[in-house]
Amino acid sequence: MERRKFLKNTIQTGIALSIPLPLSAFQSNNHKKLRIGLVADVHQDTIHDGYERLKYFMDDMNERQPDFLIQLGDFALPHKYNEPFLDIWNSYKHPTYHVLGNHDMDDGFTKEETMAWWRMKERYYSFDSNGFHFVVLDGNKKGAPWIGYIDEEQQEWLKQDLAGTKSPTIIVCHQSLEREHDWGVTNGDQIRSIIEQANMDDNKAKVIACLSGHHHEDYVRVINNIAYIQINSMSYKSLGDGKYSNIRFPKHIEHAHPILKLTFPYRDPLYTMLTIDPEGHTIHIEGCSTVYISPSPKEAGLDDEGKITSTITERNIKY
Repeated sequence: MERRKFLKNTIQTGIALSIPLPLSAFQSNNHKKLRIGLVADVHQDTIHDGYERLKYFMDDMNERQPDFLIQLGDFALPHKYNEPFLDIWNSYKHPTYHVLGNHDMDDGFTKEETMAWWRMKERYYSFDSNGFHFVVLDGNKKGAPWIGYIDEEQQEWLKQDLAGTKSPTIIVCHQSLEREHDWGVTNGDQIRSIIEQANMDDNKAKVIACLSGHHHEDYVRVINNIAYIQINSMSYKSLGDGKYSNIRFPKHIEHAHPILKLTFPYRDPLYTMLTIDPEGHTIHIEGCSTVYISPSPKEAGLDDEGKITSTITERNIKY
């Protein structure tokens, strides 16, 4: 995959979203930019070349040295044969953080087994970096009719955690918090209420953005001055049924990865660098784009209404 310049430079035009938050709320003596390497939905146990995709990402991160990395879930199951994949991730010399996805407990594995293999100590937690606060949530409890619910114990913890920080905060969850009726967190309205109340209690905006994967889409939605940022999958768009099933690869690959035929794989890995500029009060999402391994959704006759894209759009979000 010798296409790094293509991936980084395909999208040149940024989309600026202005979020009118009080800038005085975020004065800090530390004006260093915070850079975060972000990858979502690798699906090592579905895609046939997950190892190569992650290595491509890690080679770039090792060259550019962001402050830390986050994977947004649906990463890899704790099978013995996946150990070389995890070794790539663990080779990074700076902090790395995990988020549990709904497919990270497939094949009969428990959360505890996956977390132990990842070296993830808690299913939800928070940490601080360069004057910013990060909250990682676990949205993987059954909530009718799908897995996507943040339990009451976690809700109470979230209230206390947000009450305990005065730093600008980014919340991270595998499932989106703004799509409770569309395969996101089914009680997302409750979580958004907690977040918005925390911002009001301090009489200033505290939570500035929420990051998610899961949907294999590319968008930003702003609700009550909070940006909900969806990071596209590294690997593919899935449709979940056989209507658009296609055989693209040799028989031995399709046999070993039977779900592949239900996906639209991206030719190159998608990922991004998120840069937070405390002086300019800007979150920058680096653009990244590729094409589909044929047939594409359009070639397959799918009217996707613009939702399906092999892109992470470059954006500048003011906070």
